[in-house]
Amino acid sequence: MKILFLLLILTLGLATVKAQKFERAVGIRLGHSSGIYYDVEKEDLSTLRFMITFREGGDQFIAMKYFHNYSFDKLPENFSIYYGYGIHAGYTKWEQYIQNEEHGYYWEKISAPVIGLDGLIGVSYDFRRIPLSITCDLKPYFDFWGKNIFKAVPLDFAFGVNYSF
Repeated sequence: MKILFLLLILTLGLATVKAQKFERAVGIRLGHSSGIYYDVEKEDLSTLRFMITFREGGDQFIAMKYFHNYSFDKLPENFSIYYGYGIHAGYTKWEQYIQNEEHGYYWEKISAPVIGLDGLIGVSYDFRRIPLSITCDLKPYFDFWGKNIFKAVPLDFAFGVNYSF
């Protein structure tokens, strides 16, 4: 179902392609926090990213602001570095082993809301002839509430592909 939803979003995004000024992008992120995203470039050359991720049996909505650095001397011409920050909110699910005198031992599905902070640092390879980019990024995040009161995940690596339009 999630893959069908992802393909639908990408198809609708590709159907609206009109101009060569690339101010928007849609993409897929494949890693610990896999999901789909929509980018909008702002006038100050920063980019807003709105992402839906599927992690730990739940879904999270992420809003981020990030910046591209195209003039990094140590990288080849088609590569760029990006970095940013954001917040997320959603829910998580897990199964918990419960023991009581009335029902004995059993597993129960539990869900809880989660909010948190996100960081982002990555490298992007931009194709010159087609509006595609391949990305590799690290998105550390900090969850508040959820299964644990505080959860820090510093190594959320992922690969991605985005289509600019």
